[in-house]
Amino acid sequence: MIYLIVSAVSLALMVAVYRLTLSRTTFHGFNRFVLLATLALAAVIPLMHFQSISSRASAPISYMLGEIMVYADGTSGVKNVQATESGSVSILSVITVVYLAGLIFCLLRIAIGILSSEIICHRRSRTLADGTRLVITERNYAPFSWRNCIVISRKDYESNGAMIIAHEQAHVHHHHSFDLILAQLFCAVQWFNPAAWILRRSLLEVHEFEADASVLENGFDGHRYQICLVRAALQGSFATTTNNFSNCSTKKRIVMMNRHSTNPWARLRVLLMLPAVALSVIVASACKQDTNSEMNLKTQDASPSSVYWDIEECEECETEEADTSQVFMIVEEGPEYPGGSAALLEYLRSNIQYPERCKENKIQGRVLITFVVNKDGSIVEPAVVKSAGPEGVELDVEALRVVSSMPAWTPGKQKGEAVRVRFTVPVNFRLSED
Repeated sequence: MIYLIVSAVSLALMVAVYRLTLSRTTFHGFNRFVLLATLALAAVIPLMHFQSISSRASAPISYMLGEIMVYADGTSGVKNVQATESGSVSILSVITVVYLAGLIFCLLRIAIGILSSEIICHRRSRTLADGTRLVITERNYAPFSWRNCIVISRKDYESNGAMIIAHEQAHVHHHHSFDLILAQLFCAVQWFNPAAWILRRSLLEVHEFEADASVLENGFDGHRYQICLVRAALQGSFATTTNNFSNCSTKKRIVMMNRHSTNPWARLRVLLMLPAVALSVIVASACKQDTNSEMNLKTQDASPSSVYWDIEECEECETEEADTSQVFMIVEEGPEYPGGSAALLEYLRSNIQYPERCKENKIQGRVLITFVVNKDGSIVEPAVVKSAGPEGVELDVEALRVVSSMPAWTPGKQKGEAVRVRFTVPVNFRLSED
């Protein structure tokens, strides 16, 4: 979901800049490259977020205990994390189902369009001098091209055949079909994003502008060709995946054909897209930082004395060589506290005390503690993942002290062998019960 959101924002920014700066220029080949590059950037920029996470030694929290509630009046309790998040999970499920339904619908539509095009292109045809295949149909379709095949109705072939074929040959020679497949797939993935459909439309326009320019360069009469465009606009198109002769607005194409060539220096307008790209990178980086602040679990040895400068006491500092083997987040058999989860919760409730100074100064907060259950069941590498804040350092210290003092667990197992497994405990210090 984060990937899709960042990608959608990036695409919207770059498409907006393109439409404002380059869409009305006569640099058809250059504009086509810019649009394809925009697609590539919108797909790649959000990956910075995931590469940053996967390149770190941490991973998303896997084993998490129900939240321990510690109140200033000395009472305590347990708040089930899954229960409190059931609403958000259900909303996420609905969003996921809706998104997947839209994705499947778009993919089916693309598949049907491609299949229909392939079927009609495999009818009886003849090969032209340039290697393209020509299919003449009795149906009143607007002429279109798909890969190396041109489809034209008999009526159009007999009236303006040479002109239309020259137009469709330009589509074939420039491999516009592959652009369309790429744009269609991107629209399927981001069907909810209007910018994706605007980019697809812009790419279709560039294709038609490029093919129109090729026709005029081959010496065909411009006035007659424009009349042909108007007539084609009244015919039905065949398939959305193809380059139809009437794909683009006829008015836009006629205006573009009559426009003077744009000053070559105007290509420098593409540099105005750099701020959009930079802003997209900033958005991706912001998501990366937010995720790291919540999910970045420390994997180095971290005794209580190494986490906070004012924790001076360490009951027994082991001098044994640290176990540096892999730390698992999810295993076949998870680690277990002696007596099970109920006993662990009872231990935490009985031992965590609300610091007196925090009571007097009305300081409260939530602390997230992570630790590793070693192969022998010992608790190592305790660390504060999320602090209660600068004023609540004593809350962090208390939660860390109790977690560090836990007795040995039953270690987790993967493929029958004991392994190191990371576990997380949330402790919520509150002045009064809500």
